Amino acid sequence: MNALALLVTLTALASTGAEEDCGGSFLLAPKVGVFKSTTALSSDLYFGAEVGYLTPLLERRLAVTLEVNYHRPRITGSLSDPQFGGFGAPPPDGAYSLAVREVAFLLSAVFRFEQGLGPLTPYVGGGPGLYLHRATADIFGTVASESDGGFGLQALAGLELPLGPGGAFFEAHYHFAPVDLVTTGDVNVGGFLASVGYRLRL
Repeated sequence: MNALALLVTLTALASTGAEEDCGGSFLLAPKVGVFKSTTALSSDLYFGAEVGYLTPLLERRLAVTLEVNYHRPRITGSLSDPQFGGFGAPPPDGAYSLAVREVAFLLSAVFRFEQGLGPLTPYVGGGPGLYLHRATADIFGTVASESDGGFGLQALAGLELPLGPGGAFFEAHYHFAPVDLVTTGDVNVGGFLASVGYRLRL
């Protein structure tokens, strides 16, 4: 009788644990990290927010997410050439700066290897993105801005550690974000980023 009671208790505990591991299907995650463009633009803080849905496909391992993120890398320098002066006048201040603000909307399919590394869940994904850019140049005291928008691609990989009703995670991205402006030329201002955050499962 005692053995039967113990078996029933263990079965109930295992079922409860499985339900807790399953968690909710809706995902919500704030992110913060560092972005480094493949161009000469400096690294910059990266802020993002993700919402997603863990589909019933592939044994609840396939998620669809939508992320919005923001960063504004820049480059500064100085131009020096005696010809900038003329007629004996001192050359003007040649300091310049160029900042490229990006707001991106990313749609991703993400495959999760649930607890594939002990308690850790590795995941990989990718998809298209809508990238909105605004470049602001300041040279010789004159400020000019121009905007552009277009589609690009992105890939991601991460590790998630269960914590409370969700999980803490580390994530890395690569973005291909082409832009064609007067101040930048035709170039990919995307690049690499690393971020940390907490993904809540509702």
